[in-house]
Amino acid sequence: MVRQHNKNSPKTAYHMDTFAITAMWQKKPVKLKLDPTSYSIILGIVHDCHHWFLVAIYPSEKKTIIVDSLGESALKIKRCLETTRALMRKMDVAVSRWTCTTVTHPLQRDATSCGVFALKFAEHILSDTPMQFSANKEKVDEMRKEIAESILSHSDDLSNLCHHCGEAETFDDSKEVVWISCDYCDRWFHVGCVGNPSLDKDYSCYACVK
Repeated sequence: MVRQHNKNSPKTAYHMDTFAITAMWQKKPVKLKLDPTSYSIILGIVHDCHHWFLVAIYPSEKKTIIVDSLGESALKIKRCLETTRALMRKMDVAVSRWTCTTVTHPLQRDATSCGVFALKFAEHILSDTPMQFSANKEKVDEMRKEIAESILSHSDDLSNLCHHCGEAETFDDSKEVVWISCDYCDRWFHVGCVGNPSLDKDYSCYACVK
């Protein structure tokens, strides 16, 4: 969504991955190589106690918005303000008069849809539209399907990567890169990554071991 937004909007956005923004929320060190003032909005989805919620940071406006499908307590808004200010301060951004608030939004009606809501909230934040959508089960199921289709259609091509190490090349560039394919799932691996199995026999990867 951020990628598409940046193609079509003069207001650039930055996606802060879950590991980084969750570390911010937990008051742990965060290493980010970016100038926050270069972006109109920095947003990410926090994972806290098996629950997902959205945080959107607006550096030039000196504000943060937290959007939680279970609702936002005054204590949670205060914590969001404190952790955001701490991160921005470490990145040499002035934090005086920084504010944190939320926006009107639907609440989830079950115990498993927080991730779907967090992504839907991000969509509305990026498009700068009111968060008005149905929270009933049928609509949530429809959103799940839309998310799955979007992920599949925008996924990077991984066909040239080893499914064990995730790299195209091996760490030892002095040796010829030898590949082997699983005879059951057709995924490819570096021979060295999977224990140097015989190339003359059928090979079954760790996920397809019979």
